[in-house]
Amino acid sequence: MSLSSFLAQFDPAQEIEYSWTPPSSWYIEKDFLRAEIEHLFNNHWLYLGSAQELKQPGDFVTYQVVNQPVVVTRGQDDRIRAFYNVCRHHAACVASGKGNTEVLTCPYHGWAYRLDGSLRKAPRLGKLENFNAKEFGLVEIALEIWGGLMFCHFGAPTQSVAQLYPGLGDFLQPADLESLNFEVRREYTLECNWKVFVDNYLDGGYHVEYLHPDLAAGLDLDNYETLIRTNFSIQQCKSAENDARLGRGAVYAFLYPNVMFNRYGDILDINLVLPQGPDRCLVIFDYFFAPHCSREFIEKSLQSSHQVQLEDVGICESVQRGLKSRGYDKGRYAPRIELGELHFAKMLYSTLAEGSGFIHPNQLSHQ
Repeated sequence: MSLSSFLAQFDPAQEIEYSWTPPSSWYIEKDFLRAEIEHLFNNHWLYLGSAQELKQPGDFVTYQVVNQPVVVTRGQDDRIRAFYNVCRHHAACVASGKGNTEVLTCPYHGWAYRLDGSLRKAPRLGKLENFNAKEFGLVEIALEIWGGLMFCHFGAPTQSVAQLYPGLGDFLQPADLESLNFEVRREYTLECNWKVFVDNYLDGGYHVEYLHPDLAAGLDLDNYETLIRTNFSIQQCKSAENDARLGRGAVYAFLYPNVMFNRYGDILDINLVLPQGPDRCLVIFDYFFAPHCSREFIEKSLQSSHQVQLEDVGICESVQRGLKSRGYDKGRYAPRIELGELHFAKMLYSTLAEGSGFIHPNQLSHQ
């Protein structure tokens, strides 16, 4: 099926009271995922991780971001840079995991690269025509640090992270984020499309009282609200009285396309969802805590979060099975509740339509 055929099944102009969800084909077809990678993930700022992973010159850390291997280094000049983690000789990854080193040495044939990406050594190369070592460094990737957090861009960014999400600082202040200590990264593999996880996150708290009873007990769900902004949305809710973990309440920020910031009490947890196939995704959780938090509080908080994630894994995988059923194609949105979900669908539609030059038939009929 062509991308145009996929997009024609969703009308972005409809208000939520009349709108249908995108069809199940958006969640199960390989061709649609290929279009998402081409037009969205290859051309957008994407969250990598905490810059606290690179405290000293020589530190490096590696990531795998939608089929792209990435290595981030802090050079001897104290500058943090990102590169494709690919040797220019025969494409092996030059680094794995994280650590501290003076050079990145490919394990395949020993080509070595300085932390600024330049080629330092190509052993046993011999006489080679039309070869300039200065042109064979690691290929650099656009990198930006916002609030102590690293974002990369595989294309040619035309705006900064702050410009992409105008007004985000009103809800998440960079200085506040930088004051927190990175604790741990945990990963969950889900048998569902990456957008199923996003939709679940953006349903305006609709599912919380049914799926997360322990979490619901700590939130004042009657005051749950969703705010729509440019390229991001905010869900916020006051906490029930005397909840030590949630503090005065929670702010849940979704940054299009695939990262979620959960700020509550002395805690920030960041959720990153990465597609690994049309019906499989990797969800990464980065946890940050205020410096004064005790080890007991941290461990208890991590366990509480883990329980919520297990509950979400089960329902997301159930939804994916349902999306493949002949008994379902499209659903409806709950007005005043699932605003974030519709906003996400419209942003995705816009990205793919603009990238492919598609114009919806309904738009043509009004021209």
